[in-house]
Amino acid sequence: MSHPQLQAALEQLMARAPSALFKRARRLYLDKYPLDGRDCSSALRLFVAEERVEEWVEPDPEAAPLGKIAVVTIRPTRLSLVHWQQSEPASEQMCSDYLQNTWGLDPSGFKAMSDPWFRNGGQQKQAQAPDGLIWTRRSAFTAEASSTAANE
Repeated sequence: MSHPQLQAALEQLMARAPSALFKRARRLYLDKYPLDGRDCSSALRLFVAEERVEEWVEPDPEAAPLGKIAVVTIRPTRLSLVHWQQSEPASEQMCSDYLQNTWGLDPSGFKAMSDPWFRNGGQQKQAQAPDGLIWTRRSAFTAEASSTAANE
């Protein structure tokens, strides 16, 4: 991963975000809280604008035959740079400095959007999230035995 500070921020954001099962609550959370952290007071903030969620179950080799592992992988697909609660866009220099110095991102990929960020949160620019930005959680569980086996 060539963006360690972005990966660390994603880990912190995902640790508090509602589960992907609760789509509306999750979207509200991601619209409200930036990757910069909950206590951010910066004029520019970086948000997860879109994400791809993948879930699957795989066997748990340490708990065979009924052991399973549920895997959830979240990949941000678009990021939004928001000039927080401002109706005018931030200067190109301000955006460039913030993206390069804070996150190590190339500012040339960010394009202005006509709509303001969530609930008039400010002018925004969006870009594709960098490859390799990913959050994965694995949870072990035990599958129930078949009902015939349980009744014997």
